[in-house]
Amino acid sequence: MKNRIKVVSGITLILPMLFTACGETYIEEHQNAYTAQDVVPLVLGVDGPTTVYQTETRDYSVTYNRAGSSWEWSVTGAELQGVSSDTRTATVHFPTKPAGDAAYISVTETTSGGVVSPEKVVEVNVASFCHFDINNFIGAYDCDEAGYGNYDVNFTKHPTLANTIVNDNFWDYAGAGAVIYYTLSGDFLEEVTVPKQDFEFGDGYVGWVEGSGTYDGCDHTMTMVYTVFYDGDEYITYHDFTPAIKGTTYNVTRKKSKEYFNR
Repeated sequence: MKNRIKVVSGITLILPMLFTACGETYIEEHQNAYTAQDVVPLVLGVDGPTTVYQTETRDYSVTYNRAGSSWEWSVTGAELQGVSSDTRTATVHFPTKPAGDAAYISVTETTSGGVVSPEKVVEVNVASFCHFDINNFIGAYDCDEAGYGNYDVNFTKHPTLANTIVNDNFWDYAGAGAVIYYTLSGDFLEEVTVPKQDFEFGDGYVGWVEGSGTYDGCDHTMTMVYTVFYDGDEYITYHDFTPAIKGTTYNVTRKKSKEYFNR
């Protein structure tokens, strides 16, 4: 009988601890007291590239969702093209290379209770890029060949291959009518390919040339490295091409010849 009394007394003591005077539990009481104004917002993260090319358009999105919240976007050094209907994504256009080579994307969150978060800023590095035009790589160029000197070349448009130019003075040692062609990618990669091709040198020897490199669509320059097979040997050759300037002087002191390679 005493044990039964003790159990009943224990339950009686616990019940007041679980219920408030109005019958709510401890958790329910605090949930009901909580309002939207009690939310302290923070922009937890933004998804999007931090390096882009000039002329690109890219999307940036907050990496989370909060019921009732909206997000406000602003841009410095680029253009805000639009914001999604749920305001979680901004579309940004980078028409030019900004001062300091960087654009800044800012976003804040406003909760359903009207509380505004601190601003989150994303820095985006903007690399140079100009729309490709093969005509910008046609005409007289200066060729700086490492270990040899500077000499003139002339690029013409390939008659059938797209985005391809033809060099009429490769290696400053081309046979009569011998040319090398270069294909430019025409995209953000700005790559140049010289497929392996036979080439007749100035002394009539027929070898081959293969190479690769990059170009700058804004400055209209190219940087190349080749493997040149001539007279049984392979030569690694480096070229920097820049548009010729009127009155340019060239500093090749000894022109290539069979004797040049046999010295």
